[in-house]
Amino acid sequence: MTRQIRLLTKVSFLGLFGWNEFRFTKDRKKKTKYCLMGLLWLLVIVMMVAYVCAASYGLVFMGMGRFVPAVLVMSVSLVVFFFTLFKAGPVLFERRTYEKQISLPITIRAIIISRFFSMYLTNMLLGMLVMLPGMAVYGIMERPGLIFYVYGIVAILFLPLLPLTAASILGALITGISSRWRRKNLVSILLSLILVCVILMGSFRMGGMQEDQLAAMVQELALVLENQIMAAWPPAIWVMEAMAYERTDMLLLFLGVSAGVFVVFLEVLRHFYSNICSLLSSHETKGNYRMRQLEVKSVRRSMLERELRHYFSSTVYVTNTVMGELLMVILAVAVLVMGSGSVEKMMGIPGIVERALPLLLGFLAVMMPMTSCSISMEGKQWWMMQTLPITKRDLVWGKTGACLLVAFPFYLVSEVLLLAALKPDFINGLCLVAVPAVYIVFGARAGLAINERLPIFEWDNEVRVVKQSASTMVSLLAGAVAALVPLGVLVAMPELPAHIVYAVVVCVLAAGIWIMEAGGKKAVSDI
Repeated sequence: MTRQIRLLTKVSFLGLFGWNEFRFTKDRKKKTKYCLMGLLWLLVIVMMVAYVCAASYGLVFMGMGRFVPAVLVMSVSLVVFFFTLFKAGPVLFERRTYEKQISLPITIRAIIISRFFSMYLTNMLLGMLVMLPGMAVYGIMERPGLIFYVYGIVAILFLPLLPLTAASILGALITGISSRWRRKNLVSILLSLILVCVILMGSFRMGGMQEDQLAAMVQELALVLENQIMAAWPPAIWVMEAMAYERTDMLLLFLGVSAGVFVVFLEVLRHFYSNICSLLSSHETKGNYRMRQLEVKSVRRSMLERELRHYFSSTVYVTNTVMGELLMVILAVAVLVMGSGSVEKMMGIPGIVERALPLLLGFLAVMMPMTSCSISMEGKQWWMMQTLPITKRDLVWGKTGACLLVAFPFYLVSEVLLLAALKPDFINGLCLVAVPAVYIVFGARAGLAINERLPIFEWDNEVRVVKQSASTMVSLLAGAVAALVPLGVLVAMPELPAHIVYAVVVCVLAAGIWIMEAGGKKAVSDI
């Protein structure tokens, strides 16, 4: 069975991020694209390592160096849980691949472990990128013994197991509950978004609790921080005790709980795996179909409705691309309920809400527009779009229009809440309304333009397109640059009127939209 697990994991891992295609393709353009994507990932890794080092240095400088392992462990666990939650169902219970594999001389246990192991490897790499720089900063400044590093490396190997198991259970429950409903995709989307809202609200609450104690003495702050981490994720405290105080019993407790929960879940899942795969992919049909009057619709309306149906048919697609708009509403609710002062304390930048709120909303709106992977989501059916008598402008209208229709309700709710909470004057109110709206339109059009140049049509799982494609990463960075650069100008130059920055931003984004619209009358086959 070990050989089966190794081979299945190798096949899955080689297909990750298009590595297999990069190895064997003869197309120089594709190789160049993958090389550029590698440089982009390297830049992201460098930025993440720099942030981890800065955070670790800050804790040590404040005299709370012993909390470095706990904070790092909790951060990795939250990221692993959050990102695994949306892909656990599609990866673990993906039926098409399962039907291909079960016909081979392979055991069900090998299939389950290999699918878990492919997720485990990527999450362990994330844990290493976070833990090792923090451990290095702590080691340079505190000079612990060899046991600190040994226990830290051992903890890294087991770190993804608990959040991976928890996310898999919740992901399977969401998929299972929603599969019993007629509109199972809609129910799955709603359950996932509700769970995300609960997690984010809990994070806001914890952040507010911590900021209320910042004026206290360091020892009191350390006690508050320890209590909060213990309440949120006890394994983080176990790792801290093991690494900082060289407690072997705490390390064994962490390893035992992580491995034990993981093994128990695998054994339970093995007995019901085949039935779960069949039930989750089954659907009930009714024989009460009635022919109704046929309607004739315009090309653009048909394209728009088709795109919306395609979008809401995928839980992974929706839950990952609507997150920015959801955060807009949560930010607006926080400002309305808690006040702008409390939100600024939680963010750690005084005056940022009143001075740069339109840019914050714009940044959330362009984090990951649905158009950043809408062409890739066509998959192997893209040839059908190329044979239709439509222009590129019709395609752009359908995909960007669907993106705007999805974003508009969130935008409208957040604007109403913020206008009611802040009661700005005419100029500030106009900026608050106009700047995020321009960012939404720019993000929708820029995401489609990027995906047009970096499409992926050969994929077996939607997770590959939504989470791991070059198009989504480039769209995220482009949106971050478009929003964070003017935000940095406002923070670095407090004497500069914000209205001038907003006017420049609107003009630049509008010019970008106009440039991207050029050449829209081409045929879809030219893409």
